[in-house]
Amino acid sequence: MHERIPLILHPLLQDFSHQIDRELSGFITAFYIVGSIALDEFNPQFSDIDFVAILSRKVTPGDLECMRNIHRAIEQQYPRWKMEGCYLQPGDLGHFEVEVEPFPSYHDGVLRLSRHFELNSITWWILKNNGIAFVGPEPSELPFSVDWNVLITRMRENLNSYWASWTKRPVRIILLLSDWGIQWAVLGVLRQFYTFRENQITTKKRAGEYALSCAPAHWRRLIQETINLRDGSRQSLYRSRVIRAIDAVRFLRYVIQTASAPVCRPVAKCPERLD
Repeated sequence: MHERIPLILHPLLQDFSHQIDRELSGFITAFYIVGSIALDEFNPQFSDIDFVAILSRKVTPGDLECMRNIHRAIEQQYPRWKMEGCYLQPGDLGHFEVEVEPFPSYHDGVLRLSRHFELNSITWWILKNNGIAFVGPEPSELPFSVDWNVLITRMRENLNSYWASWTKRPVRIILLLSDWGIQWAVLGVLRQFYTFRENQITTKKRAGEYALSCAPAHWRRLIQETINLRDGSRQSLYRSRVIRAIDAVRFLRYVIQTASAPVCRPVAKCPERLD
């Protein structure tokens, strides 16, 4: 087992591998860990086991049913952890959803055929630069590259669509009343802000810590709140969840506006202020 994979996850991955080998021998030729684990910041409370698997053949209905049974058994045996990922053909590597045929993906406890699951520049960048090979060749040897300019362009589009919706759509604004929603949104936009400034990909917590060193003082309570939540703290810096959610909406708008400048140049260190 790779030394970068947390010890607590070894039993799950070993059982998953054994079941795949027993029921679908030779089906998976490579299996990579991506996401927060690959960025060396596994969080037992929030982190999923994000993966990219490469298959040896096209998927049949029988394969899908067998895979569903395996995932169901693993989820029942290890309910604390969530696997999230996709099963691709070798030629799919480095491509986006609209460029490949529908592929199996496992998300929220359901395995389905899909072409809309995390095939984006960030996934490919993490795989190529930080991925962990559970099975298969080292990720750096995989035959694809990531265009950083495309990554930045798509990230900016995501910032001004998905993340902007957290300031407009009532159903998402309501999520900001929850501990999960507040840390997901605030640290999510700060990850993108960090990338625009530093030309690197980082984790949610590290992006928050980066912002603490340069955010105007009136935003630091909110940022620290989300870092504390990420660390599992239940003691809030706010007396009211409503006030916290209002602060979050304002902060998201502020970061989106700040990070959406036409040109984002890398800097040697975080400046005095986000603006």
